[in-house]
Amino acid sequence: MKILLILLIIVGHLFSTTINESLLKVHATLIPKISLMDYKFQEKIQNNTIVIAIMYKDSEYKNAKSLKNKIDSRYKDGIKSYKIEANLVSYRDVKKATANIYYIFPTQESDIKKTIDQANINGALTFSYLKDDLKHGVMISLNVSKKIKPILNLDAIKIHKIAFRPVLIDISTIYNNHSSALDSSLIKSFNKLQFLYVV
Repeated sequence: MKILLILLIIVGHLFSTTINESLLKVHATLIPKISLMDYKFQEKIQNNTIVIAIMYKDSEYKNAKSLKNKIDSRYKDGIKSYKIEANLVSYRDVKKATANIYYIFPTQESDIKKTIDQANINGALTFSYLKDDLKHGVMISLNVSKKIKPILNLDAIKIHKIAFRPVLIDISTIYNNHSSALDSSLIKSFNKLQFLYVV
């Protein structure tokens, strides 16, 4: 019995992701701001409130709670004229979650897909802790090195008909399934498409 317990603990550590508290602080600051970059975010919010669903599995509850506390503390007075509401949502309850942004803590691909489907129903953004989750269709993640840069998955953004303000495109790294970034001419073309979409 003890051997089985030890094996379970070892397996749990092998498949767990180490969450960086400093990185969570950066995410907590940027997540609500990025929502304002959606041209149609005002049509999607209710009661003048931007709602963030922090999606987690049981092993990540502590980290999810930490992110919620950081968002609550940073935006206790809201942003501009909007209130910020961060909710903890287990992946088991994803179909009950109505939000403007779905923040995805590390999990299995099936949970990510379900979250993306729910976000699509609500015209919401998806934002992942892990950059690797962009390959599963998440819209946004962050690259934190010497500079902090959002990473945008243009394929996912276009599929879900989200139109971002050009300033976000200009400061971001553009991800696709074939390379980590696109050249500046393609980014400018995408900016024009974004403009045409919202007009």
